[in-house]
Amino acid sequence: MRSIPAKLVTWDEIADWCSSLGRMIVDSGYRPDAVIGLARGGWVPARLVCDELVTKNLISLKTQHWGVTASRDGKARLVGELQEDLSGRNILIVDDITDTGDSLRLAHDHAKTLSPGGIRTATMLHINHSSFVPDYYASEVDKDKWTWFVFPWNYYEDMSTFIREILAEEPSPEREIASLLRKNHGIIMTEGRLGRTLSRLEILGLVRQIEGKWSVLVEEKEKKRR
Repeated sequence: MRSIPAKLVTWDEIADWCSSLGRMIVDSGYRPDAVIGLARGGWVPARLVCDELVTKNLISLKTQHWGVTASRDGKARLVGELQEDLSGRNILIVDDITDTGDSLRLAHDHAKTLSPGGIRTATMLHINHSSFVPDYYASEVDKDKWTWFVFPWNYYEDMSTFIREILAEEPSPEREIASLLRKNHGIIMTEGRLGRTLSRLEILGLVRQIEGKWSVLVEEKEKKRR
């Protein structure tokens, strides 16, 4: 079972970070004609930044990491290409966080081939071991304090990974799951929120409860072995 520091990000934090990005971009004098949001993590921040800049031209570009939650060994790749005519236009590429920096670099290099007038990049969070440094970022995270940020848009995806790793060891009651989430990841959850999360994962067929204990479904265990 991995011991990985994690943080549950709130919507208020996201609003504050995006507001900061908006101020930075406006104060720098850069005026993007189009904003590119990196799918999936950059979608929401990109939309909020669009509002900060009062621009409606939002474009989606998908990059994908092959890896699991709280793992930095996945390789990024571009999924599809931009179809918009960006020639001569100023663009801003937005993602949620730079960790390895691979996704933002891929997007930047691809957009550059389309002859834009200017390219700048922005993220809410920048971990300072990243190989790519965005032009704008709201908060810098020291590499020695690396943390897995659980954003609201990947809450169930990430929590299902953490919880199923716990349950892969042995079936556990809710209170033990809560204790191990706190011990292994620093995640503190109220009883009500954890209960709702477990119920959702049960409906989705990822875990089940028998006689007060939660466990990973047999087929899920088999997948992990393969």
